Amino acid sequence: MRIKHLLLMVLVPVLAACSFNNKSAPSRFYAITVPTVQQVRGPAKSTNVSIENVSVPQSVDRPQIVVKNTDSNMVTVSEFDRWVEGLNSALPVAISENMNLYARNINARPKRFAANDANTKYFVSVDFVRFETETDGQITIAAWWTVANNHGETLVQKKTTVTADTPDTEYGEPNYDAIVAEQSKLVAKLSYKIADIISELK
Repeated sequence: MRIKHLLLMVLVPVLAACSFNNKSAPSRFYAITVPTVQQVRGPAKSTNVSIENVSVPQSVDRPQIVVKNTDSNMVTVSEFDRWVEGLNSALPVAISENMNLYARNINARPKRFAANDANTKYFVSVDFVRFETETDGQITIAAWWTVANNHGETLVQKKTTVTADTPDTEYGEPNYDAIVAEQSKLVAKLSYKIADIISELK
């Protein structure tokens, strides 16, 4: 019995040390941000816009950030580099804020804030068909988007593709902070294109 007690006294600290050493690394969280831009479009009069349906490819519709290996069909799903908020939820906010900063004549809001606004004039839907980052290539964001009026009539339907060079790796690993910053800039460019079209509508 005494030997068993001694063995337990030795094993417990060893197991505890093993458990401590195998502790998972902490996750890092990232968010789509809104770059600073001067208001360059339109008079002070505001046109109310609702950002309706926004969707992303299923491959990136997950908490983890996904990066595609260049010249390969393999993708890397980073377990420790994650979105602080799902893209389908974060992108409508980012698009509306980008449009508001860019165009003085637009008052855009995500659907959940504009759903009961009878004064909404235009409704925007965005279907991202590519939200892709290659490790040693380019970041590509491509989306089909439509603008409809308050009678349900589609006024505009376009596809926009914007790209940027993927930031250099950091210690041999993707620089996720720099990647998300570039993705944010590309989302802003898409938002500005939509704002330009709405500004020209009568």
